[in-house]
Amino acid sequence: MDMRALREFSQAETGAAEIEHFASGHGIWLPEDVRAELAEVQSGATAAELTAGVVSLRNLMPGGDLFHTALLALLCGTMVERGADPGAAIDATLELLTRQLDALAEKPDELTRAAGQLSLPAAMTMLSRSKETRKRWRERPAIMDRLDQLEEDELVPFWLREMFTLHDDVELLVLDPKNRRAFEFRLIGVRDRLYHCYALLQDALLRHAGPGYLDAEPVDPAAVRYARNDRLTREDHAAAATLMDHQRFHFAYPGVGFMPGSGSPSELPTLDGKPLLTVAPKGIHFNWRPSNMYGVLHEALASSVELTHEFDSAEAAALLSRCGLA
Repeated sequence: MDMRALREFSQAETGAAEIEHFASGHGIWLPEDVRAELAEVQSGATAAELTAGVVSLRNLMPGGDLFHTALLALLCGTMVERGADPGAAIDATLELLTRQLDALAEKPDELTRAAGQLSLPAAMTMLSRSKETRKRWRERPAIMDRLDQLEEDELVPFWLREMFTLHDDVELLVLDPKNRRAFEFRLIGVRDRLYHCYALLQDALLRHAGPGYLDAEPVDPAAVRYARNDRLTREDHAAAATLMDHQRFHFAYPGVGFMPGSGSPSELPTLDGKPLLTVAPKGIHFNWRPSNMYGVLHEALASSVELTHEFDSAEAAALLSRCGLA
């Protein structure tokens, strides 16, 4: 398939009538030959066929018209939702997103805003499913600076910036001075506020150490499911409006009596380059509303804090000693 019509469409300049048609709620106007080629590209039934379709559209995206290319990205996103490899077009989509953000910063006209309604959901769809890409793009500070500026000007939604601040493959050290134990956990898709980390960490710690560890109350399964974004139903989302959670342990770090949940995991002190927390029996009580503190960003984004290693007694003693907790 040579996709001549689609190639010409992606390069052609968007007309004012197209934007008016889209802005009025009538969808995107497409010539018949473009519709036919799109139907063929999207006709795959298997993951491999859908991925091939994504690659075909991805190859047309570089340098194309902003609005037309944003449509191609959105169609790639719909195929990813049907089973295509999210990595097949994600870099092209994020390069398009960078163009989109630059255009919004320079000239947020109707065409640019309309293109954003297509490219932003596509980027969210793919980023939610691609941890490795999130990690790569998190290392691009220019993106964060641009998102900060545009969010402040109300030109992009806050949840887009949230996607670029997720903590992925971050190793977290947890020390228990009372029982002389030490653990290592891995964070994946964890929001940039400690409330989310606490909700997932206390569940993982109790699953490993057993009920009642450090006199902790059992976790609320509904709160854990929400924090993990684990197959949530419409009823779960409705119930989340009144869902409350609270800490089961005392969370802090050496030299500090209390670590608030509104902080970022990146604000924790580090040991050997890894963020560090201590746990102890709960003293004061604090709670939070999950839907306010870490509302679901995307239905495909899975979040977890999982135990990767418990140190033996000698290793735990050494870590506690290094932190002045011997």
